[in-house]
Amino acid sequence: MQHTTPDANTADLYGRAVATITGSLAKSMKLDPDTIGEDSRLFDELGLDSTTVLELLMTIEEELEMEFDTDILEQHHFRTVGTLATFVQEQAAEQADAQAGA
Repeated sequence: MQHTTPDANTADLYGRAVATITGSLAKSMKLDPDTIGEDSRLFDELGLDSTTVLELLMTIEEELEMEFDTDILEQHHFRTVGTLATFVQEQAAEQADAQAGA
C-alpha cells in the first residue's frame, strides 16, 4: 500500500473546516463566532436542525471546494464542530487519494 503525504490543501483543512463551520453557524444561527469552538455541540448547544445542517453542508462544500458523499454522513459526525471538521478532513483526504490513484 502506497502512503501519500497530504498536500498543503488537506494538511491545513481541519483548521479551515473549523473556521468555515464556525462562520457559517454564527451567520445562520445569529451567534457570536467567538462563542463557538471545536467542542461546541452542534445540536445540543447551538440548536442545529435539519435545515441548518443542509445549509452548513452546502457552505462547506462551496467554500472548501469539495463534495460530500451524503450517504455516509451519520449523526456522530455532527456531535461537535470538531467531529464535523474531522469528517471534512477525512473526506478531502479520501478524495485526494482517489484522484491520485486515477
